[in-house]
Amino acid sequence: MASPTTVRPEPPQQDMTAELTLVARALRAELGAARCVVYARRPDGGLARLAADGDPRECAHTSAAVPLLVEGEVAGVLEVERTAVDGRLPDDAAADRDAAAAAPYAGLAETILGRERQASLGARQRRELAELGRTRELQRRLSAAVAAGTEGDALVALLASLLGTGVALLDAALHPVTWSAPEGAAVLHGSSFLPGTARVRAALGDLGPERASVVLPPDPDAGLMRRHLVAALVGEGEVSGYLDVVETGRRLGPADATVAEYAAAVLALQSLSETRRAQAVVQARDDVLGELLRGSRTPDDLRRMAAHVGLEVDRPHLLVRLPVAEGRSARDGRAPASALVGEALGVPVLAIAEPDAVVLLVALPAGSAPEARVKAQLGAVLDRLGPLTGCRRAVVSAVCRRVEDYPPAHAECRDAESIVAGFGGRAGVLDAADFRTLRLVVNGERTSVAVRFAETLLGPLRRNDAETGGDLTDTLRHYLACGAQVRATAKALGVHENTIRYRLGRIEHVGGLDLRRFDALLAAQLALQVDDLARGGSA
Repeated sequence: MASPTTVRPEPPQQDMTAELTLVARALRAELGAARCVVYARRPDGGLARLAADGDPRECAHTSAAVPLLVEGEVAGVLEVERTAVDGRLPDDAAADRDAAAAAPYAGLAETILGRERQASLGARQRRELAELGRTRELQRRLSAAVAAGTEGDALVALLASLLGTGVALLDAALHPVTWSAPEGAAVLHGSSFLPGTARVRAALGDLGPERASVVLPPDPDAGLMRRHLVAALVGEGEVSGYLDVVETGRRLGPADATVAEYAAAVLALQSLSETRRAQAVVQARDDVLGELLRGSRTPDDLRRMAAHVGLEVDRPHLLVRLPVAEGRSARDGRAPASALVGEALGVPVLAIAEPDAVVLLVALPAGSAPEARVKAQLGAVLDRLGPLTGCRRAVVSAVCRRVEDYPPAHAECRDAESIVAGFGGRAGVLDAADFRTLRLVVNGERTSVAVRFAETLLGPLRRNDAETGGDLTDTLRHYLACGAQVRATAKALGVHENTIRYRLGRIEHVGGLDLRRFDALLAAQLALQVDDLARGGSA
C-alpha cells in the first residue's frame, strides 16, 4: 500500500569508504608504512574496519593509533602499521613521529566521519518526520470515519485498508468478532489471526491501561506463523478485547503500533458506549415494568411511558412468576430465563428481577387458545429453567388486556406463589386463578387481601358495565342468588333465558370465570360478599 505521505529520496552521498581509503593511501605513501587502516567504533565498543591501504599479508605491527573524535566522542581510530626491520619493532620515538605525521590525516578522517554522521542523522530525522506524518494522516482518516459514524466491522475494514494488511477484532477470549484483509494482501482467513494458546495468552497478560500494545514474533510452537501486532481494547480499566494486525509483507513499525492503539481506543469507546446504551434501555424497561406492576401512576402516564420503551401494554399479556430459590440471584437469572422462554414461545418476553422471583411479561401469541399454548410451552422448558432459578415452578396470571389489569394480576401471582410455597412448593405450571378462593381462606385475617381479591374478580365486570352500560355484575349477583339456575335468574331479572346465557358468556370472557366450576362460583360468591362488606351494602 502506498504511504499517505510521500517521502522524497535522499540526494546521492559521496562514498565514505572510498574517501577514507584515499586518506589511508596518502598517509601510507607519506610514511612509507606497511599499511594504514581506518576503524569505526561499534555500538558495543569494539572496532570495525572501514578502509585500509597496504598488504594485510605482510607481518606488520602497530606503530601509531590516533583516535578519531567526532563531536567530542571517539568515533574511530586511524592506525599506522610497520614491518619489523631486522627483527626490531619501531621504538617510541618512531611511534611518536608516525602519530604526529598522522594527525592531519586523522583530521580529514574525522571530517569525513562527522559529515557521514550528520547525513545519517538528517536521514533518520527525515524518516521519523515521514513516519510521524504518515501516523497523523492515518489517525486523521480514522477520526474522520468515526465522526461520520463508522463503527465495528466497517472501522476494522478501514484500518486493514489503511495499513495494507489483515486486521481482526477479537473478544477478551481471543475469539474473532470480525476481520478484514485488503485486496492484494497475502491470503488470510479467520484462523490466520491470533490463536488462543497458553503462550499467546501469557504474552498478552500485561496489556492494559499501562501497556497498550505488543509485537509477537513468529512462533510455530505457540501457533504464530506470522508476526502479530496486538493492541488491547481497554474500557473502564479492563481489557474487553484485542485488535490483531497481521504482518503480511511490509514490516510493521512504530507508526503501525500507534495507529493500531488509536483504533483500539476508538473501538473500546464505541463498545463501552454501546454497552451503556443497552444497559440504559434495559433499565428504562425495568423502570416502566416496575411502575406497571405496582400501578403507582395513572393509566395514561403508564401508556405514555410504555410507548417510549416499545411496550404495547394494551396488547394481551400474561404475567409469569418464576420463583427463585434461596441462595440464587434473580438478577443473574433474569436475562437467560427471559431468553429461554422467549425462544420457546416465539413471542417478545420482558423480565424484571424481584428479590425472590423473576417476573416475565409474555405477549400472547396469535392463533387459537393462546393461553393454553403458553402454559404448555412453559411446561416443556421448566426442566431448563430449573438450573437458572433453582425451582421447577411457574405461576401464570389471568390475561391482562388493560393497564389497570397488571397490578392485581401481579399481586395474584405473588399470593398464589406464597400459598404454594407454604404448602411445600409444588412443581409445574400453575394458574394463579386456581388459588383465588384459597388466597382468601389462607389470608382470611387480612382485610386488605380480601378486598384485593374481590376487586381482582369483580373489577373487570364493573369496568365493562361502565363502558357498555351493561349489567354483568348485577346478573352475576342474581345468578348466584338463584342457585346458579338460568331460568330462575331470567325470571328474577324479567328477561329471556337466552339473554341470561349471553350475559353469562360475557362474564366468563371479561372476568375470566368458568361458571361451570364450583370453585369459580364459590369465589364469585365470596367476592360479592367481601365487596358488599367493603362498600357497606347488603347482599
